[in-house]
Amino acid sequence: MESRREIFLIYKESKLTFYNYSAVPYSLSSVGHNGFEKADLHIHTKCSDGIFSPEEIVQKAALAGLKAISITDHDSVLGIDKAKPLALEKGIELIPGVEMSSTFKGYDIHVLGYFFDYEYSELKEYLDHCRHLRTERAERMVSKLAKMGVKIGIEQIIVKAQNGSVGRPHIAAVLQDVGYVKSFSEAFSKYLGSHSPAYVKSIETHPADVIRLINKASGLSFLAHPAQNVSDETLKQLITFGLDGIEVVHPSHDAYRQNYYREIANEYFLLFSGGSDYHGMRERDDDVFGKVTIPYDWVKKMKSRLLHA
Repeated sequence: MESRREIFLIYKESKLTFYNYSAVPYSLSSVGHNGFEKADLHIHTKCSDGIFSPEEIVQKAALAGLKAISITDHDSVLGIDKAKPLALEKGIELIPGVEMSSTFKGYDIHVLGYFFDYEYSELKEYLDHCRHLRTERAERMVSKLAKMGVKIGIEQIIVKAQNGSVGRPHIAAVLQDVGYVKSFSEAFSKYLGSHSPAYVKSIETHPADVIRLINKASGLSFLAHPAQNVSDETLKQLITFGLDGIEVVHPSHDAYRQNYYREIANEYFLLFSGGSDYHGMRERDDDVFGKVTIPYDWVKKMKSRLLHA
């Protein structure tokens, strides 16, 4: 007999930049307020491109009154065990998470994984491989910058990453430290953005392979921040690869976008997720932590899907 997950996939198959902080819905009347228990399932730490340690993130979550969080570092699960003891002490549910890189039709596609076995050997091996690929990508970007007269070293970037998962934000931070740019956003618009001269493509794994790996590790996969670079046609194609849900709530999603993605998720029997995508280094990051949240009921629905998969 087919599992419920297989039935969902059969049904789905048959039917088928930067954050704009001015669009951040600061008063989410239906999300995380009016007495709802709150969760934030999109947070980064020093283990990738955030500026706070996993322990500091747990402390911030406790102060913000969050019931559950997920540390979703880029292609890294190193922060989970570091956050566990304090999360247990503070009574905060820590959901295993990761934000995995992929490429589809020339675009960077990020897939969020939740509730997976982060000790699963195939996943750990793949993430170790991604870490090397990220360092190689940074080296190529440093080379491109040098040709433009912008002289920084890969060693500076690795130090900035504190031996975590290297990403463009670390390069941006070094550019700002050295004085080539005045802000994080200037670094991306001038040098590091997808249409900028020093840009190098991210990890080119197909999203279907990423989704499959999360599934093999007994987890759930969600498309991250679709409003940033995912067309409606691409979104429907990604759904056919086996996504379990869509990140509905994100700082780049205004109220219209949230409702829009909820409707698509409902149409295809997908789950909802969301969070602040907090890094701690971007302009106005602290304005969204503890405010751009989701109801804990969405977490319960994820658990229910796992139980009936």
